[in-house]
Parts: sequence; C-alpha cells; structure tokens
Amino acid sequence: MKPLLAMFFVFCACVSFSQQDEYHLQGQIVDPEKNPVSNVYVINLRDNSQHISRQNGVFDVRILPSDTLVITHVTFLRKFISAFDLLKNPIIELEPDTVAIGQVNVYSSQKTDYERAMENIGEIEYDPRPQVNDSYSESERMQQLLQTENKVERAAANLLTYEFSPSAVIGKIVDKINQRKKSNQFYSTKKSTKKQEP
Repeated sequence: MKPLLAMFFVFCACVSFSQQDEYHLQGQIVDPEKNPVSNVYVINLRDNSQHISRQNGVFDVRILPSDTLVITHVTFLRKFISAFDLLKNPIIELEPDTVAIGQVNVYSSQKTDYERAMENIGEIEYDPRPQVNDSYSESERMQQLLQTENKVERAAANLLTYEFSPSAVIGKIVDKINQRKKSNQFYSTKKSTKKQEP
C-alpha cells in the first residue's frame, strides 16, 4: 500500500511541475522607420490563437516561455519570433515586402499592332513581299500553277473511282449458289436420318 501511495505522490508532483502558467506579454510592431504598424496578425503556433495589433502597433498576448509567434501582414515579410526573444526586446521590426518591377515606357500616341510590326520590319530591313527569282513571265507562272493543280485534282479523282467488273460479280454469285447447294445436301441427309430413327 505504501509503494502505491508513494507512486501517487510522485505522479502528482510530476504533473504539477509539468504545468506552466501563461504569461501576459505586451509588444509593439514597427516598420524600418520606427513607425507603428496596425492590423498585424500575431499568431501563437502552440494553440493557433490570433491577436491583432492596435493603431499604435501594440498587441497583447498570453504565452509560455517555449512558444513561438508568427507575425504576418499584407505589406511586410512574415516573421517568426520566440517568446524568449520577445521578453528580451518587446519591439518587433518588420521588413517591407517589395517587388522589383521592370521599366515600363508610356507613350502619348497609340499605335496599332500593324504599325508597330511594320516599324520593326523596317528596322531590320526586311521586305515581306515575295521575291521572284526565276525568269518566267506572269502567264508562264500561271500555266505552271494550273498544271500542278490539274495533277492534284486527277490524283484525287483516281482515288475515288471504283473498278466494276460484271464478270467478277457474276462469278461470286455462282460460287455462293454452289456453296449453298453443297450445304443443302449435308443438311438434307441429316434431316432424313433423324426422321428414320423414330
């Protein structure tokens, strides 16, 4: 009985030592120019409790010494801070989240895409019109084009034609009639043997 009672007291002592009290802590959030920043979310990762900084950048939070806080705002980089660091220095400085944007040129006169394209072509000295490199006249070129088109049309027409031979069709019909006659002979003998059995 005594060992059981001793174990109970040891267990109670361990539980009482493991429980820690939360501390009420106040801090302030500022930007690099030391101006207070309002509407900053302060999130405790242990229990996901959220707190928001006031107009003067001050926030209140209840933490344990082992907690970690996340400081987040739309225009600043996210920052992680431990409770120990917050106890040493309650002022948290956030860095602005800046994005480098490339240079944009704005002109007073608007040009169409065609005009810009023609300007670009003019700058590289390129003539988009087809250049004639042969010694044919215009009528000779047209005749050559028509001949090529006629060849293409003939090839397409040849693919569509179907050879029809009456003798081949009649031969297939005769073969089918002969095959039916042979099959009918076997069918009739089987039929006749069945009639003779009863």
